[in-house]
Amino acid sequence: MPKTTRVALQCQNCRQPVNATVQNVVDAKADPDAKMRLVSGRLNTLPCPNCGAVNTVLTPLLYHDPAKELLISFVPMQVGLKQEDQERVVGDLVRDLMNELPNEQRKGYLFNPRRALTIQGMIDQILQADGITPEVMAEQKARVELIQTFLQTPPDLLPDVVRQNDTKIDERFLQTMSVMAQRMLQDGQQQIAEHILAVQGALVELSSFGQQLAKNQEVQEATVREVVSAINALGDQAQRSDFLTLALSYAADDDRLQALVGLVRPAFDYEFFQELTLKIGQSPAAERETLETLRDRLVELTARVDRQSQALIQQAVSLLQAMVNVDDPDELIRANLPLIDDTFLAVLTANIEEAQRRQDIAASARLKAIYERVLVVLQDNMQPELRFVNQLLSASDDETAQKMVLEQAVHFGRPLLDVMNAVGQMLAQRGERAAVEKLVFLRTMAERVLDTVPNQ
Repeated sequence: MPKTTRVALQCQNCRQPVNATVQNVVDAKADPDAKMRLVSGRLNTLPCPNCGAVNTVLTPLLYHDPAKELLISFVPMQVGLKQEDQERVVGDLVRDLMNELPNEQRKGYLFNPRRALTIQGMIDQILQADGITPEVMAEQKARVELIQTFLQTPPDLLPDVVRQNDTKIDERFLQTMSVMAQRMLQDGQQQIAEHILAVQGALVELSSFGQQLAKNQEVQEATVREVVSAINALGDQAQRSDFLTLALSYAADDDRLQALVGLVRPAFDYEFFQELTLKIGQSPAAERETLETLRDRLVELTARVDRQSQALIQQAVSLLQAMVNVDDPDELIRANLPLIDDTFLAVLTANIEEAQRRQDIAASARLKAIYERVLVVLQDNMQPELRFVNQLLSASDDETAQKMVLEQAVHFGRPLLDVMNAVGQMLAQRGERAAVEKLVFLRTMAERVLDTVPNQ
């Protein structure tokens, strides 16, 4: 368990008293989330309940990574401890850490921790141990500084600034902006997060990389629609042999092959690969190499989809555990809205069912309360177009959904099509074939409706 300390402090902004629980020991193996909070500057930070300002609490800290036999201590100069008192504090933290470790893990490096003079110095040592060189950190710093420049640039001057820095805007640059926006949301700074995302959207429109990204996305969407159409043509009684024939037709087109696996991952099961292996053995020698290459690629793609799904599930489990362990989950729900998706809701529902099966009334009630709060927050924060798309997908029948599109699409205009594209891509990545098919049809209908309306 991480060592924590209760502290009382004044808010740096409004000077009101704030009570906080700070973490003094970070173990990278036992608590990887704490490591991520540390290196991203979010460890031991809390929003003031009075004014919302984010306060950073400087406290003695011990970082441990047993895989790298790395132990780093940090005692802030601001706490004003004498040398002998610093050594005593660090010694106490090391002793607490060792008490949590089994005997075989108590090695010599634990008795001689490295020292960091600043929290940034500790972070630098951690990143260097992870193989992130000073050059890489310098590049990241330059990216952050340029992002700050973009955020502070008036909208009318932004196109010129983008042109001057066009070659610096790439995938990693936009990913850094997304991470920054997520951190702001987690810290309760929704307005700042929205500004970051708005500027990010402008960069996508104005930069060469963003324009190429948009073109690539159009191609990907067209590919997904084509593969969906081919799957539909197989009919509801499609057999494994039908999916093998379709996969063979995409053997030389990896984009379509990836889309196929993403859309119908369950079709590529153990029996499918048994049948494919049998077919390889029965095929003429001239055809075997093509079939073997296809089999290897399908194994790789299905494993990738499974890893992505498992990572999403683990992320959802960790988030749910955090919600269960706080008195009021609303703030945590709002701070993690981008992570609350169908996977999270499925994990939450499964936990509710398991609690009911065990007849654990307290756990069941707690989980149900979280489920209700999640739905309320999602509805409150969902953009109108996305809310409408969800209503379409949950309509009682196809006729009702089609009627909703005919009657209401004009109220949302063309932004509705962009949202439907984004949702369709997400559903395709999750392999939700039926939902993708339904949404593709409804999007086509919505586009036709909007084409008949002037200025839409």
